[in-house]
Amino acid sequence: MPRSLAAAALVLVVAASGCGSKPRVGDPSASRANAVTTDQEFELSPGQSALIGTEPLKVTFESITADSRCPPDVQCIWEGDAVARISAATGTQPPASHELHTNTGYATQVVHGAYQIRLVAVAPPPKAGVAIDPAAYVITLLVAKP
Repeated sequence: MPRSLAAAALVLVVAASGCGSKPRVGDPSASRANAVTTDQEFELSPGQSALIGTEPLKVTFESITADSRCPPDVQCIWEGDAVARISAATGTQPPASHELHTNTGYATQVVHGAYQIRLVAVAPPPKAGVAIDPAAYVITLLVAKP
C-alpha cells in the first residue's frame, strides 16, 4: 500500500508541473529581473520585471489602475476594461510608463522602441461584489519585434 501511495503522489507532482504553459516570472521581491524571449507569453505580478531575452528591453508591471471588467456570472451592458500600468526601458534609457487595456476599444498594445508590447490577459477574473486585492493581479504580456 505505501508503494502505491508514493506512486500516486509522484503522478500528481508530475501532472502539476506541466500545467502552466506561460512562464511566470520569479518572486516579486527578487532583485533581478527574469529573462523571457520575444514572441513568448509571460506573466508578471505587481512589481515584477522581465528582461526580454538578450535584448536590452526591461518590462515592469507597476499596477492595475482601473478594473471595470464584467464578472462572468453577471449580465452586463458593457464588457468593461482593466488597465495595466507598465514601464518599459531599453538599454540605458530611462523607463517610460504605458497603460494597456483589456478592452479592444482602447490601446491593448504599445510600441516601445523596436518592440511591440501587448497585454494578453489580466487575472484573476472579477467576481460580483468582491474587490480584488491589488497584489493578487497577474498580467500576461507578449513582446514582439514588428
